[in-house]
Amino acid sequence: MCARRSLTVAFPLACAIVLSACGGSERTGSSFCAQLGKEIPAIAQEPVTKDDVTAMVNRYERLLSKAPLSIEQDLSVLTDVLRMAEKVNTANPDAVQDLADATYAANQSAIAVRDWVKSTCAVDISTGLTIAPPRTPTTTSAPTTTVPPSVAPTTVAPATP
Repeated sequence: MCARRSLTVAFPLACAIVLSACGGSERTGSSFCAQLGKEIPAIAQEPVTKDDVTAMVNRYERLLSKAPLSIEQDLSVLTDVLRMAEKVNTANPDAVQDLADATYAANQSAIAVRDWVKSTCAVDISTGLTIAPPRTPTTTSAPTTTVPPSVAPTTVAPATP
């Protein structure tokens, strides 16, 4: 009976240790923002050469490894477009058009990532500049007023004929 009880406790504990070791990097907003801080200002620089594009792909892959589930898919779309740009044959008009099409198709993902990064990290990812943190709404209440009894409306009874 004691052996069974200790096994019941030991097995879940061992599973938890093994699973946490396999978990990899922390995928939270704060770890993503910390990684973004390491990638700035280079993340906002326009790539000109193939080496620049390769460096940008590497930056986005590092960010993708830290991306929370809420933006992982959208960031993956952007990373895929960068990978496509890295491999495009600029002498092939069809390949260039495919890249242009993929870029336009990724627009909604780009907007979603931009908005998430602004609200979570207080950074404009397109410029690499820190922006003011979003304002938190304040609650205001209208002041209560009381009417003094001398000014209170009075009811006048109708005249009887």
